[in-house]
Amino acid sequence: MKFFIKLCIIGLYSIPFAYLSLQKDYVSDSKVYYIIMFFVIVSLSYFCGLIRGDLPLILGNILSFSISYFYNSLAMIDKKRAGFFTPVNPVEQLLLITVISLVLQLIFYNLARKFAKGYINSIKSNSTNKEKRV
Repeated sequence: MKFFIKLCIIGLYSIPFAYLSLQKDYVSDSKVYYIIMFFVIVSLSYFCGLIRGDLPLILGNILSFSISYFYNSLAMIDKKRAGFFTPVNPVEQLLLITVISLVLQLIFYNLARKFAKGYINSIKSNSTNKEKRV
């Protein structure tokens, strides 16, 4: 079951969130997709921290960046799109989004690990207290 959960996390990470955010910003000048992207990615990293899934977090980020970079490179053929994201180009913005999301993911991943560790320790102490009473 745990393998299936990790596989689902990697599958969700494979959605090119950074590219979709850039694309929607270009098409409709909307920043909503950046917020959705950060909410989903932070939620996934928090969940990885709870189940102590380091590998899905690492593989998912590599996969997400790779797919976003690929689609972004295909979209760079349009010269108007390349000039839309001034003063940085879309590749630099993709890297910036990735770095910011990695920092946020590390923060929330560590918070989840601490929460999970405290939860596991409280369960262990509860079970030992019950054993002492009997």
